[in-house]
Amino acid sequence: MPREPEHDQADPPRPGPGCLEIGPPGSGSTLRRGPVPLSPRELIRAQPGHRFPPGATRVKIALFTSHFPPQFTGGTEQVALAQALALTRRGHQVHIVSGSDEVHDGRDVVRTKVQGLDVAFVPRLHSEPMDLAQSWPRVLDLAEREVQGADLIIVHHQATLGSGLVRRLRASAPVMLWLHDHHATCPRSFRQAPSPSITCPSREDVARIGHKACADCLAPLKADSDPYRMALAVAARQRAFQAEVDAATRVLVPSRTHLVRLSQFLDFGPGQVKILEPGLCMELPDVRRKPRLWKGDGPLRILHLGRRSVEKGSLDLAQAVGRMPAGRVQLVFAGGSEKGLDTVLKEAAGVNEVEWHGTYDPAQLAAIAATCHVVALPSRLSESYSLCVDEALALGLPVWASGAEAARERYGALGLHILPAGEPDVWAAAFTELIRNPAQVQAHMLDLPENIPTCQRSSETLERWGQELVRQFRDQPISASNDHRRLA
Repeated sequence: MPREPEHDQADPPRPGPGCLEIGPPGSGSTLRRGPVPLSPRELIRAQPGHRFPPGATRVKIALFTSHFPPQFTGGTEQVALAQALALTRRGHQVHIVSGSDEVHDGRDVVRTKVQGLDVAFVPRLHSEPMDLAQSWPRVLDLAEREVQGADLIIVHHQATLGSGLVRRLRASAPVMLWLHDHHATCPRSFRQAPSPSITCPSREDVARIGHKACADCLAPLKADSDPYRMALAVAARQRAFQAEVDAATRVLVPSRTHLVRLSQFLDFGPGQVKILEPGLCMELPDVRRKPRLWKGDGPLRILHLGRRSVEKGSLDLAQAVGRMPAGRVQLVFAGGSEKGLDTVLKEAAGVNEVEWHGTYDPAQLAAIAATCHVVALPSRLSESYSLCVDEALALGLPVWASGAEAARERYGALGLHILPAGEPDVWAAAFTELIRNPAQVQAHMLDLPENIPTCQRSSETLERWGQELVRQFRDQPISASNDHRRLA
């Protein structure tokens, strides 16, 4: 395995302008340990006049992403929105450029406002399907026009914009490229094979037999595909995204865990990568309330946060609940769902009650969490960060999760309990033990992390790093032999 690349990391999380310190249990009116995100008004008050550090300047930022609210909104989109809002509050001008899966209606660029932000959606034509190459010159031309006058470019994702986005934009301004998932290393963005019999090939495997395993993995996505041509297309795709990484001025990853995984498939330059925890993206309302101590006198209420899907372990969790004592547990789902999945989940839960909530805003989430006792996140995917862990802990709920190595970087064992993915029997046994011993739930509720990272604080770090790149870029002369400026 290639060695882990050299990289820098943001300072360890600590309470800052985006956090309100809460004292330990029993200390009077403060009833829960840990920082609580401030409201937008309080965040602004925490930075009077949006004063910049000495030598810092206001920056015009072009922020690119594959999707953006009110269209599809997953974890990456939540981070992009939260960072854009935080940077805007700090006095910077942020322009959002988003790809789209919406049907092209005759307009090449669809302009709108989202929470006060200027957003330009760039939909693809019918003749520009989502394929392995993701080569759409027309889309890149439109995207390039949107960066005119920008001092800094931040690319959160490019799946709907094209594999040549960073290389096209790098002459205009320094580019900070986020790698939130495995899109740059695999057409399946979370490297989740459709069958346990398929294993992701190592670099050594690829050097020996090419991308045959990748062709087998992708075959279900394209009927009548030729394995040899598919393998060649995957190889070309890999070269294209390595070139994108090479072209980026700075690469950002949300955790060391994710960096190690990425470095198995991508090469990074010395000092090119920085680790930046996105932090809590929701501006939650005041959650200083008594812990929901559970004494076993009612059903254990288990909350599942985020989109419901088989890959996120929603079915595994429902099956686990279905194997627990009747009437002693309630499963609470909050978030959107794959089409038709909820019926399957209800059947899997058996006689035990299931409560349904759709997509939620911060106030709604806080109200739902106030009625629950634990959070379950049994994802089958390799999570690069897991925003839901931050949300649960900020709301005072302990978390049982799988694939939470990145979260353990932040919290260790505090408030976080690891169970294997894809094993409903193990989850059923763990929660049944809590029912038998309610004191364990109470103890876990009172032993939560003291500090929850926030997007407000990570955006301050992002601002500082971005301003440094802008200053260096402006001082870098344009080489006659090279038509773009590149930082060392």
